[in-house]
Amino acid sequence: MEGGKNMSEFRKAIIALLIVSALAAVFVSAEPFGVDETYQVNSTRYNATVTPSAINAQAGNVTELEINATAVTTSWQGYYGNVTGTLILADSAGNNFYDWNVSTPSGEVYASRSNAVTWSSIACASNANVSVEETYLGQTTDDPDSVNNTFSGIAPDFDVGSVSLSGCYGTNAYDDTGAQTTDFHQALLSDGPNIVYSTLLNSSVGFNSQTWDFQLLVGENGKVGNEAATPYYFYVELQ
Repeated sequence: MEGGKNMSEFRKAIIALLIVSALAAVFVSAEPFGVDETYQVNSTRYNATVTPSAINAQAGNVTELEINATAVTTSWQGYYGNVTGTLILADSAGNNFYDWNVSTPSGEVYASRSNAVTWSSIACASNANVSVEETYLGQTTDDPDSVNNTFSGIAPDFDVGSVSLSGCYGTNAYDDTGAQTTDFHQALLSDGPNIVYSTLLNSSVGFNSQTWDFQLLVGENGKVGNEAATPYYFYVELQ
């Protein structure tokens, strides 16, 4: 009888261990997921239609000029904002066993023109990926705002699900002082056929002197004849 009781307890322990192992496997292999809701709060652009300056012309004169002009990029869109979320333990029907509010999120925000990114194949974008993206954006590598010239740095090491990434092409979105290398890290990724733009979450003062969890650059072809808006699908990984 005692032996049967011990065997029953042993079986229960094995089952419990298997359940814990299964749950651990789920958390370890977690991948970025599509966001539940995305709201467009505001969208603005620089007004380049300013009154031109005038210089008097006088017959017989030869005049040296220094001209400073600002033009709006036709290759990039910027997104910024805050992230709120919940970590949950739930069944497949969405019934919460327990949940945790994420007040100070860490992780990454991703954007892609694909709504079916293969996260198990995610990697740093290759030179070939960059070339294809520049063609899509109507750029040449020598353009000042080309992908090559924009993502000219190296992003910090980070994980996408169970995939560890190191040495990805990167840059930093600006804060209120301009160019910086501490916050709003951007990284250029690809799952093979699709480019994935990403940024590491961190709450910091952003480009307009307000505090944001993220600032994200994405490519957009706004050249003449391509003015139509392009949908981007957003994913997030909360840690």
